[in-house]
Amino acid sequence: MKTNRILTLCLAGLLLTGSGISFTSCQGDDVDTNQFTGGISLNVFGPCPVARGGELRFIGSSMNQVTAVSIPGCADITDIQVISDREIRVTVPQEAEEGYVILRTPNGDIQTETKITYSEPISLDSFSPTSVLPGETLTITGDYLNLMQKVIFADEVEVDCTDFIEHTRQRITLTVPEEAQSGLIILSDTADIPNQIYSEEELTVTLPSVNNVSQLNNAKPGNTVEIQGQHLNLVKQVRTANGSEAEFAITNNETLRFEIPADAADGNIVMIPASGVEVTIAHLTMAVPTEVKATPATGLRAGSILTLTGKNMELITNVTFPNVAEPIALTSQTEEQVTVVMPETAQSGNLMLNTGSGKQVSVAIETLKPVVSGYNPATVSAGENVTLSGSDLELIASITFGDGEAVAVTPSATPNIEVPITTAEGEVSVTVTMANGETIACPALNVTKPQCCYITSWQEGDIKSGALLEVSIENGDKLTTIQLNGNTVQYIVRDGSLLISLPSDVSGNATLTLVSSNGEMPYTINIVDGSAVVIYAGPAVNAGNWEGYVQLGSELFANAHVGSIITVYISNIGADAQGAFQNSSWSSIDPAYDGFSLSGDSFTMTVNENILSQIQSGGLIVKGKNYTIESVTILN
Repeated sequence: MKTNRILTLCLAGLLLTGSGISFTSCQGDDVDTNQFTGGISLNVFGPCPVARGGELRFIGSSMNQVTAVSIPGCADITDIQVISDREIRVTVPQEAEEGYVILRTPNGDIQTETKITYSEPISLDSFSPTSVLPGETLTITGDYLNLMQKVIFADEVEVDCTDFIEHTRQRITLTVPEEAQSGLIILSDTADIPNQIYSEEELTVTLPSVNNVSQLNNAKPGNTVEIQGQHLNLVKQVRTANGSEAEFAITNNETLRFEIPADAADGNIVMIPASGVEVTIAHLTMAVPTEVKATPATGLRAGSILTLTGKNMELITNVTFPNVAEPIALTSQTEEQVTVVMPETAQSGNLMLNTGSGKQVSVAIETLKPVVSGYNPATVSAGENVTLSGSDLELIASITFGDGEAVAVTPSATPNIEVPITTAEGEVSVTVTMANGETIACPALNVTKPQCCYITSWQEGDIKSGALLEVSIENGDKLTTIQLNGNTVQYIVRDGSLLISLPSDVSGNATLTLVSSNGEMPYTINIVDGSAVVIYAGPAVNAGNWEGYVQLGSELFANAHVGSIITVYISNIGADAQGAFQNSSWSSIDPAYDGFSLSGDSFTMTVNENILSQIQSGGLIVKGKNYTIESVTILN
């Protein structure tokens, strides 16, 4: 073998021969080679001296732009190894002579300040044997080998000269370390940036090998595997595809036995010597349960004992039920049978049998479902109770009517459930939900309107705080109380309409509840801020023929101003109905509001300066004929 390449570096100065290129003078080991300048620049080159046939390194900036390297006695070298933009390397030809080195660049030439010199002609001529076992003796021959202080095997496995068996100018003899791998051999000196001489050929480090292996298909944890091979004494570890280690024993360096680990997975099983090189033994395929049957497979419910039979059932570690996140432990296990208890949230689907190897086997299971066959009564009013008939109805956890919210159900063979009062009338879909989350569609239920008071239509526009909300209702005779967010509010029922006095201090989403003698009807309403304030909310007053009236005190108008609007809500409007506003002296408060005709369900008065003075000093009287006064508001 001949010298392949030398990898070292010492420092040398540079000389710029082109233009537009920066350089740094580098003479001595104390030069900071990290102080790179911009553009194309050379900071250091080496080693110096260098061995012919070895590697010469150049370090600087934008070194990747160098197009050729000129060494005295040689043609320009264009076979450049670019390590990075900061480093390039070339092999020094055998005919190289001493002199200045020149780097060719697009911007001009860079010449070194110092000349390149050459070391003794260190050579690595041969090594033997070319194939070796760890622990055997390796002999390296060449010249000036006494200058080399280390032998480096592949993957940076080193043998120091202090461990050499023989170390002369022409010969190095050493014991191949256990960690050695196949690859090139490197000789190295002890310089800070060492000379390194590479062999031209690779050394082959013998690995353990397999001639024959016992069956590894459908393997089970604990099975013994036997390998026949060579150099098995080199094996330090046996490992499965998922990283599990197997304990092993070696007989006569030719037989290796190990047991398959409990958690071994499918994949290549390997043996590993001290070098860390993996040698494949064979592909391992783990067995799984087969011919699996579930008894019972249908009609299962929480607490049911499920028996699973088949082959290789001892491989099962636990089972995973549909809709159950965590695996469930087995209650009993043999090679042919396992049992497990059905958890409460398990659903119909594939039951997964889990093995230690990570494999799974599925078996279909079906839960017991409730069956609703009828309702009593067959037609029910919203807000009333209905009784379900059928089978296994105790499995029902909740029931949903139409698009409404689910109603919780107390487990019973004959559940009795209140149909939500907000349920729409007509043929309503019914869905029951089991405790495990499974849903079952049931026959439709005929639902009629509620028997309690409920709203049939709402007024248009915003619902404002402090205003009088008017809605249309049914069953108004059943109404007993109205609550807003749980607080009782005043109201008036008249001719299918309901007038509700909204407090001025309530806004946003609120719950309006109509409380009847036979049930409650809740509604969610959105109340926007408004300045209309109810200053009279009943009782209703029949104006008669100018006899009836409502008198409002001056304190009710403390916040009034010019432009405030006073609204009187009325009902029972008769022929020739008239309204009027008077001051506290029973005189006309303003000619515009004295004895005017009425139509609609309200009349108003806009406050001017004259009216404001009168109502804030003495109050206001509302009267007229042939109508009923229901309520009065002021919009400030």
